[in-house]
Amino acid sequence: MTYKVIFIAKIKNLNSEYEQYNNELYSSAKDLPGFIDIESEQIDDIEITISSWKTKDDVISWSKDPKHLEAKKRVYEWYDWIKGIHVDGTK
Repeated sequence: MTYKVIFIAKIKNLNSEYEQYNNELYSSAKDLPGFIDIESEQIDDIEITISSWKTKDDVISWSKDPKHLEAKKRVYEWYDWIKGIHVDGTK
């Protein structure tokens, strides 16, 4: 079973600084325990990113990762609105 974290956002300003930060963020996620996969897609001005993890504890660790915490602080520089959804794949 896996746990999914779904991030949906309306894009405001995805500049080159954001792209570099996002690439670093995804790279750091791949090194964390329990990481399975991450996929991101832009459809017009909406971004959808889905990451997959082995356990709920792995998701919690990802949420506390310093790079991820910094991104959360800056999210409204890049997006008009965001929505995060966690899906428990064991149910």
